[in-house]
Amino acid sequence: MKKFYMTMVALLCGVAAMAQDGDGLYVNDIKVDKGATSVTIPVCLKNSIYVSSISFRIDLPEGVTIKVSKGKLQNYTLNSDRADGYSVEYQKVNGLNGGQIAVFSTYPFDLNDGPIINIDAAISEEVAAVDGTYPVALTAIGYAAPKVPADEVGDFDGIEEYNDGRSYVVSGEMTKTETSFTLTIGDGTGINSINAEDSKAPVYNVAGQRVSKAQKGVYIQNGKKVAVK
Repeated sequence: MKKFYMTMVALLCGVAAMAQDGDGLYVNDIKVDKGATSVTIPVCLKNSIYVSSISFRIDLPEGVTIKVSKGKLQNYTLNSDRADGYSVEYQKVNGLNGGQIAVFSTYPFDLNDGPIINIDAAISEEVAAVDGTYPVALTAIGYAAPKVPADEVGDFDGIEEYNDGRSYVVSGEMTKTETSFTLTIGDGTGINSINAEDSKAPVYNVAGQRVSKAQKGVYIQNGKKVAVK
């Protein structure tokens, strides 16, 4: 069952990538049922050069949070079809509802297109209860070429130029640095923007607490869900 799931995710990433240009990280638009309190975010990598480490930031909408315990990323899966010897690091970033994630591999990610890590996130009951579509920002911080033992270079055609005992930053060759996708709950309707007509009406956060000023995020105003970008 797990193998079937990973295969389906890989196919979804591959189909979306057909319409995308350039190498780098991306996430397809995601849709979940209304009332769902969790979502899996497949982070995909399209690469035509060898890469062994990737770091990126993800900024989720208010009310959607990455599952973290004691400063470590929880409930994630790695695609063993892309590389061997994965390790993952997580770092909370001030002002970012999400965080920074680094994915390392002992050996290079294969030259392919598909998921490398599937991240589980929680959706608050308040957000899950209302249909809506939310933009999510994904920013690649850096890509690095691999270090491979000299006696194993032959296994990775074209990697010789990187192998002198160091790893190299190759972000310039990975053209996708900033991208975005949408998270849709239910049918996607029911989310608006704050406008001048009702700007004086009380504004509440998704926890039901009144706020004096709506900053970036999702709020409730006049009984409707509104977004501030």
